[in-house]
Order: sequence, then C-alpha cells, then structure tokens
Amino acid sequence: MLKNDKSVGLSGDFDILIGSSRACGIRLTTKEVPGIARKHALLKRVRDRLFIQDVGTKTGTFIDEYRLPKKTWQEISQKKMGHNEIKLGQTPIGIDAQLFRGRTRVGIETTALYYEIAGKMICKGAYLRAKPGTVTAIMGPAGCGKSTLLDLVNGYRTPKTGKVFVIKDKESINIHQDYSKVREWLGYLPQDDVMIPELTVYQSLNYCLKLQFIGLPYQIREHIICQTCRHLGFEKARLNKFLHTVIGSSESGIRGLSGGERKRANLAHELIAMPLILFLDEPTSGLSSVDADKIVRLLQKLTQLDKLTTIATIHQPSRDTYERFDHLLLMNHGGTVAYYGSSQEAARYFETVTGTSAKRNPAEYLLEMLDNSYYSHKITESFERGDLKEQFHLIMPIA
Repeated sequence: MLKNDKSVGLSGDFDILIGSSRACGIRLTTKEVPGIARKHALLKRVRDRLFIQDVGTKTGTFIDEYRLPKKTWQEISQKKMGHNEIKLGQTPIGIDAQLFRGRTRVGIETTALYYEIAGKMICKGAYLRAKPGTVTAIMGPAGCGKSTLLDLVNGYRTPKTGKVFVIKDKESINIHQDYSKVREWLGYLPQDDVMIPELTVYQSLNYCLKLQFIGLPYQIREHIICQTCRHLGFEKARLNKFLHTVIGSSESGIRGLSGGERKRANLAHELIAMPLILFLDEPTSGLSSVDADKIVRLLQKLTQLDKLTTIATIHQPSRDTYERFDHLLLMNHGGTVAYYGSSQEAARYFETVTGTSAKRNPAEYLLEMLDNSYYSHKITESFERGDLKEQFHLIMPIA
C-alpha cells in the first residue's frame, strides 16, 4: 500500500519515484514486489489528481491490465469502491485514498455583511454558510444585491461591516486579510465572458493551464482539458468539435460557440484550475430551460464528485433546476435576507408565514411573494425574528 509518509506530504503537489533503489521516495523491496526495477515508476500529484508513469522497465506498469507505454503519463482515477487497479510488474499495489487529495476541503462562513454605494445600502445583513459537497443558490428580485453579495464573499469587494472566512479544518482564514492564502482555492465565473474570441476552446484552456501550472507536461495538460470537458457533457466527436471550435463573439463578428457551449466553455476555464470553492454569477442567464438545467445538473454532479463548495446566483430557475440546489439564500429588496435554509423547505416556509398556497414552480411562487410589499415585509420580519428556526432548520447568521 502506497501511503502518505514523510516523503509524500499530506498536502501539496509532488513528483516521487517508486522503485527498489535507496534514491526512490517510495522504496519497495523485491520481496514486496517481485521484478520491481531500481527506478520503476513516477507518481505525480497535481492538486487533487494523481498520475503515474512507467520510466522504462522490463516488467512494466499496468492500469486495469493495460500496460502503460514507456514515459507516458496516465491518471489514476478514484472509484466508488477504491481506484483503478495498479500493478508494478504482476504485483497489485494499493494506494491510500488520502494520496488522491492534495488539499483539505474548505467551506465559507460569514458574519452579517453590510455594504453601501454612494450612501445607498446594497447589502444589509446578508450572510452565507456553505460546506463542501453542497450547492447553494442565491435568489431574489432584480436589484436586491445578489451579485454584490457574491463579490463580497469571493473577496472582490470589501464589506463596510462584517467578515468572510474560508473554513479549513478548524482554521478560519479571513478572505479579505489573507487573500493570498486562499486565492488558489477560489474559482469565479462572472456573468460576462472572459475568453479571447479568436482562440479555439482548446488553445484557450491550454494557455490557462500553462499559466497556472508552469512546467506541467503536455500529456497531463491534454488529459486535464479533455477530462474536464467530458465532465461537462462532451464525448467523442462532440468533444473534438467543441475543443477545436473558435470561441467567437458577437462583438468581434467571429462566429463560434453557441450560447450553451459558451457557458460550458467558461465553466471549463474555472474547473481546469481545480478550485475548492466555486462562485458563479448567473451561470444560466440567456439559456433555454433545457440548457440551464444541463448546466446546473453538471454543477451538482461535479460538486458531489469533488466535494466542492458551490455558490451561484440565479434569477428564476425552472422547477427541475430549482430542485437540484441543496440550500437557498433568498434575498429581499434592500439587500436583506428573506429565507436561508433547505431549498426544499422554502415554499412551505412561505406558505406558513403568509397563509398562501404554492401550487406552481417554487421559484415563481417565492419571487411573487417578495414582489408583494405586504407579504415581503412580513416574510423578512419573520425570518429576522427566527420564529420558525427550529421547525424549518433555518440557517441563521453567526455572531
């Protein structure tokens, strides 16, 4: 069993040699692994991905009975019941699950946040508490401060009052005071495209990887690009076409990706950096309900698979899309909080507070209630008092 030890740290990237020589970081004897070479294989971790390469042995290195070509990198993938079968020669080698994750998973926790522009309060006591493996949606009427809150939480804006912490184990890191410590963990997808229209998707992603991971081998860059785009729903011929299509834009006059493809291309640019916290500002805007649900379904899958902390603003999702969120932060006019808790409980909470009935898309019902000044005021007051906190497991601000 290959485990974390003094040679292979619990965190961070590494390149380590496996073999029988004293020079190897992971040393295995011929008794443990018959036929092992003095220098047999290289093990490489890039953030949370593990790669292996045979350095040119007679007995070979195998993944699921496939013999690796010499000096070719191959990813070792985790599965529900373990990982790919790895053999050095004919001897199976187990790999400690901790080796697959170079970083501890992190969450977000804030106090009540206040922010104003030109004397007008844009965010008035809104807050977030999100854990790894969950998707939190920030929803509310137009102009209620959704994007501003997202910018406060991701470190782009600094609150007038309040603090934002990245939670790592038992450590709380203030994102505005120690941004350099957490920058690598954060991914942010703005509403507007940040891609160069003249490049193909592959060229753009490749440049991003080169800038983020200096010296990363070509084969690994190629694998990360293709694997990321496969996770976004592109396979075989569609994958090849997508990667080699010019991005384009209406402003440049270059015809390129469709609306749905652009959203996924933008998302791919964030995912290849392997963030731990993913912020998305209106990732479904301008898309059909079908394409919007595809994007959110992909986000849900990736969040659960990689234990990401995902936070997204969204306007008015369909019923299917809405039901994919774990938690809902519903903001009201003036940047206050009308509801924060399980997305599945929000409509029932509003029914209880207002005495009305929700017999349609929950998102439509919730926003309709907030558009009614009488109900809107009543809902915000009820939440701030915390009358139904225990009954609905509401998420309240920390002190």
